[in-house]
Amino acid sequence: LADRGEHVVVCASRGVGRNREPIAHETGVDVLMLGRTRMLSPLAWARLVRYLRRERVDVLHAHMYGSNVWAPVLGRLGGVPVVVATEHSWTYEGQRVRQLLDRFWVGPGVDAFVAVSPEDARRMAEIEKVPAGKIRMIPTGLLRDPDELAGAPATVRDELGLGPDVPVVGAVGHLRPMKAMDVLVDAFARVAERVPDAHLIIAGDGPLRPDIERQIAALGVGERVHLLGVREDVPAVLASSDVVAMPSDSEGSPIALIEAMTAGRPVVATRVGGVPAILDEGRCGVLVPPRDPGALAAAVQSLLADRDRAERLGEVAAERARAEYGIARIAARWSELYRDLYSTDGGVQGLSLIHI
Repeated sequence: LADRGEHVVVCASRGVGRNREPIAHETGVDVLMLGRTRMLSPLAWARLVRYLRRERVDVLHAHMYGSNVWAPVLGRLGGVPVVVATEHSWTYEGQRVRQLLDRFWVGPGVDAFVAVSPEDARRMAEIEKVPAGKIRMIPTGLLRDPDELAGAPATVRDELGLGPDVPVVGAVGHLRPMKAMDVLVDAFARVAERVPDAHLIIAGDGPLRPDIERQIAALGVGERVHLLGVREDVPAVLASSDVVAMPSDSEGSPIALIEAMTAGRPVVATRVGGVPAILDEGRCGVLVPPRDPGALAAAVQSLLADRDRAERLGEVAAERARAEYGIARIAARWSELYRDLYSTDGGVQGLSLIHI
């Protein structure tokens, strides 16, 4: 957005430090730290309101529930012409308070309520009853350099002593319930029975690691499942994988999926949230039901067995990811939305934006 002429400030309401003026981040984007330690923290929010009024900010853009709830009142007090809220992953089933706040407070109080997938937008309208005229859909953009993803070396194979012909299934994600890595381990145990030399690598960590380690031991696949922990070399993890699996129970617009597609990897993913839309309803990958290790195993095994099909899926996935989810394209969509909300004449230049 800054490259498009907008003045962008990112406000981190929580965290260490209470800088009264924004400091320059290494990316060149200004950052304002409020140092909020509690939900209310009136002094911290008052500091932001003063900044909004003093700098005559044009657009206040809130991200996720904790900031979205504050956005309508902060925008009004700060005299901001346009207030936007984004929900990055819609998981409100059973959370009645959140649904009611979105329906009666956030939705009516902002100029646009943005979902990151068509499915999330549908649930906003049908379940939360957010006014349809307020709902927009803009997906997540690719953050990494696409050339880095496409050209990364398969160094994880070298690290694990796996030759270039060893079938490798890869996954990237936190080890927490919604990512369902336990389902993937169960599925891989079935694959391992039919593909004796196959291995599974999982990049990521989280509270379920001890449980998954016990599951791996119980299934007798300890020598063939590799929990890599937190990795900075995600492109190398993807490059080392013949098939990438995403077994999640819930997703919005997952960056890990877009990265795997950009890397040209064939993907097997669950039909949840925004995943079907990103995979173009299966044209760019294989979709399976959630919590079905048998279906997941069959899909993974079929791609390991049919390398030509896997390569074709990887190619169309990479083409789609670059065309639809490149960061420049997504930034342009955001800029267009801000300008449409701020002015109808299209002549506004250099909007002042603050993200919380």
